[in-house]
Amino acid sequence: MRRAARPLGGGSPSDPTSTKSALAAYLVLTLVATWPLAKGLGRDVAWDLGDPVLNMWILTWDCEQILGILGGDISRIATFFDANIFYPAPLTLAYSDHLIAQALQVFPVYLLSGNPILSYNLLFLSTFVLSGFGMYLLVRELTGNTMAAFAAGLMFAFAPYRVPQSSHVQVLSSQWMPFVVYGLTRYFNSRRLRPLGGAALALVLQNLSTGAYLLYFAPFAAAFVLWEIWRRSLWHDCRTWVELSCAGLLAAAATAPFLLPYAALRELWQASRPLAEVSRFSADVFSYSTAFSEQHVWGGILQGFPKPEGQLFPGIIPVLLAIVGVMSFAWGTPSYARPVTWLLAALAIGHGVAAASVLMRRRITLDAGWFVLRMSNINQLLLRAGVALSLLLIVSPPVRTRFQAFMRERGVFVLGLAAALWLSLGPLPQSGGRPIEIAAPYRLLYEYVPGFEGLRVPARFAMIVAFMLAVLAGYGAQAAARYRAGRVALFLAGIMFFLEATHIPFTVNGMTPLRGFTTPEARLYRPARAPAVYREMARQPPDSVVVELPIGQPDYDLRAMYYSTVHWRPVLNGYSGFFPPQYGQLAAALSEMGRHPEVSLRALRASGATHAIVHEGAYLDTEGADTSALLRRAGAMEIFREGPDVLFLLPR
Repeated sequence: MRRAARPLGGGSPSDPTSTKSALAAYLVLTLVATWPLAKGLGRDVAWDLGDPVLNMWILTWDCEQILGILGGDISRIATFFDANIFYPAPLTLAYSDHLIAQALQVFPVYLLSGNPILSYNLLFLSTFVLSGFGMYLLVRELTGNTMAAFAAGLMFAFAPYRVPQSSHVQVLSSQWMPFVVYGLTRYFNSRRLRPLGGAALALVLQNLSTGAYLLYFAPFAAAFVLWEIWRRSLWHDCRTWVELSCAGLLAAAATAPFLLPYAALRELWQASRPLAEVSRFSADVFSYSTAFSEQHVWGGILQGFPKPEGQLFPGIIPVLLAIVGVMSFAWGTPSYARPVTWLLAALAIGHGVAAASVLMRRRITLDAGWFVLRMSNINQLLLRAGVALSLLLIVSPPVRTRFQAFMRERGVFVLGLAAALWLSLGPLPQSGGRPIEIAAPYRLLYEYVPGFEGLRVPARFAMIVAFMLAVLAGYGAQAAARYRAGRVALFLAGIMFFLEATHIPFTVNGMTPLRGFTTPEARLYRPARAPAVYREMARQPPDSVVVELPIGQPDYDLRAMYYSTVHWRPVLNGYSGFFPPQYGQLAAALSEMGRHPEVSLRALRASGATHAIVHEGAYLDTEGADTSALLRRAGAMEIFREGPDVLFLLPR
């Protein structure tokens, strides 16, 4: 059973004052870590003007559909996923994460302000605050120690992995993970239904935040439930099974409707990720020794193996505290241990160390003179370590008792950490960019579990690694907080972690110079202050369809999507996780107006567009003006111009 710890660090574990203080502290630290974003919440965009623009468009679309449904337009339920990009392709919202959970969070803000930028930035900041607060509640429940809880919340809220993922709000939206486990822990401790309902609600919100966490985290939540049943010997408790089954069914029922459009899209376009693409965006063993290059402390030092989605260094402080958290409970072997006990322990540890060494170096060769020992098969080393550990537990009752006690209190988090690390390596595990001999459980998921074939980035298991590491770091902080010197060291460690994990000043409105086009202005405008050409487009007939030129260039396609929130007419442009098959052909044809006008005009006529917006200033030299001139010669009528932006009515 869980051992109750005496609360340290000031206040009762359930003291409302300490709870509010922790929440306020995470808010202040978030504002500091993301400064100067707070100075321009309604006009600046957190991090860059790439994927955040896509996510702003998704959130705005969601909020508008919710607003219409609440206003009585029930038909919007059926067309919820038929968003206004990539015309005439269906289900275009399902080309990326639908962000329903995030839209529900920001809906009141959007309703009052009508400002997608403000809504997005507040959502962005909330992911840090709620992640810290949720972990605080969880570790306080596990340890009874408010100082340890605050330290664990700090580790999760500002996990270094968050910085390189700052443009992906769906990846940052991991804040519901600790609330799920907190609710389940409260349920098993109190046997009340309210925390179980809270856990189910948090799981639904996590599922609806991103498809990656739906498939990646939900199995860990189920494993936690089974672990609690095991450690409390509740296998034959019918009430527990009924309550948990009802909660699970309700969570599944709330999640399932939002999966149907993705299943339909998969059948329509055969939308799955090639194995090579999934492997490219998997973690490498050395990804966990690779820091984000722009982080001040480790960015220029720890560059073990830079690769896409491979900046997964978790920070020194969480690792050290997690080690303390494990060793503070597991340390110690009875003095009366027999020689065979020491032998088996040495074999288990030795094979484990050898497996870790081979994992990093791919192959180890030891020349002992009269024989040469070569090790490259990690599976065999792990199997031998497991056999030695099993024999050790059989022959040594004291070790078995201590091991069982550890597994009952902290084992699920250690195993969860190991599983998440392993799965993050993807379907073809590599070390330093080269294959290693180790089983690939992710490959089985990719081939046999529906949904996994559509996910591109197994490296995002790193957020679950950060979650497990933060809990174990909380146990380490609990051990340190028992002593006055330990509390001082813990305070200093918190400061050091904040410095090693953050990127101050935080980037806003980030832009990369374009090749072949004029780089657009490094800012967006809220719909009320959008360029006049979009307000003019809003005055056109409701059945209008617009194409913006240039098309196919992501920066301009993203702006076409974002500013379509002014007029909400269907647009041919688009940018998302998937692209409809015809989009590449259309973009290629319309980029050839100067060289092959007949091809471009034929594609334009076949596209169904009724209007065209030409951003003449986006092109180099005279290509923009030449594009407008070509449309006029083809019969298009210029109906509005403001500076370099021109709106044309295309001939039927």
